[in-house]
Amino acid sequence: MAYSVHVEESIDIAAPPEDVYDVIVDVARWGRFSPECTGASLPHHDGPLGVGSTFSGHNRRGAIRRWRTHCTVTAAEPGRQFSFDTAAVGLAIATWSYHLAPLDGGRGTRLTQVWHDNRGQLMKTIAVIVSGIRDRGTHNRASIQITQQRLKAHFEGQPADNHSR
Repeated sequence: MAYSVHVEESIDIAAPPEDVYDVIVDVARWGRFSPECTGASLPHHDGPLGVGSTFSGHNRRGAIRRWRTHCTVTAAEPGRQFSFDTAAVGLAIATWSYHLAPLDGGRGTRLTQVWHDNRGQLMKTIAVIVSGIRDRGTHNRASIQITQQRLKAHFEGQPADNHSR
């Protein structure tokens, strides 16, 4: 029986939603925060990412496992939401979404990060071979929590709990 995995985690950050959004859409520099994504390349792109923009996500697990994903932006609302679909070898992987809600009169942000698994059985098999991760939902929940703690530390000037890649 096929089922869909959906992971959702939230964190409160002492920074305005617009500032948090600006860091999230700077996909080339995601490696500062993510334990798996090392960054992205944006070929033929000028200006802010908008709906329909594409980029390549660069990922790493350990010293040996590396892979890229093709990403297409599906929502880009400054200070509110950023979402994109990922694929590889022409097969769907996931939808990533970042929802931002103002707190404290706009001085803070509740960041909700969502990962929704869009993989079919073939991509699930390929993904285990490429990444070595069998339980992607559990893995991504832990990765999201690390990423959010690092984002919070970035904005609040706290030391980050830097788990290794």
